[in-house]
Amino acid sequence: MKAVRFHEYGDPSVLSYEDVEQPVPGVGQVLVRVAATSFNGVDGNIRGGFMQGPIPVALPHTPGIDVSGTVEALGEGVADVEIGDRVVGFLPMAGDGAAAEYVVAPAGILTPAPKSVPLPDAAALPLVGLTAWQALFDHAKLAAGQRVLVNGAGGAVGGYAVQLAKNAGAYV
Repeated sequence: MKAVRFHEYGDPSVLSYEDVEQPVPGVGQVLVRVAATSFNGVDGNIRGGFMQGPIPVALPHTPGIDVSGTVEALGEGVADVEIGDRVVGFLPMAGDGAAAEYVVAPAGILTPAPKSVPLPDAAALPLVGLTAWQALFDHAKLAAGQRVLVNGAGGAVGGYAVQLAKNAGAYV
């Protein structure tokens, strides 16, 4: 299979498109045929070598922590997803990412892809959607009827925050 990887830290010029062995799902994992990935600031910081302390990756490394795709195979003990399911997920940051034809993911990090969004576009959801959700509900404890100002509503996280807050019944 094909994958984009880097063998050393640096600017985007360290990325190479190469042949690699297709991964095989282990216990509790699924093999996802990648429809798309998206690249966030953290991906660039990992590639640049700035995150070696908090997010140690083994080189060579395949970037892309957001994934959308179709479940291709199941590892032992996986019961919550089925082959053929359309999924999105936020991959473990220290593991190989989705800039490849296939990626192995823990079954528990996958969720059904939105039906109203083309699968390649759904790859833009996991990191920014989770960040918006955590900010509003885990940290701010937003509830219906409350008012919220989303500073930066035109950005990726802010755009999702506006939609999530409005859907929760908040005044945005």
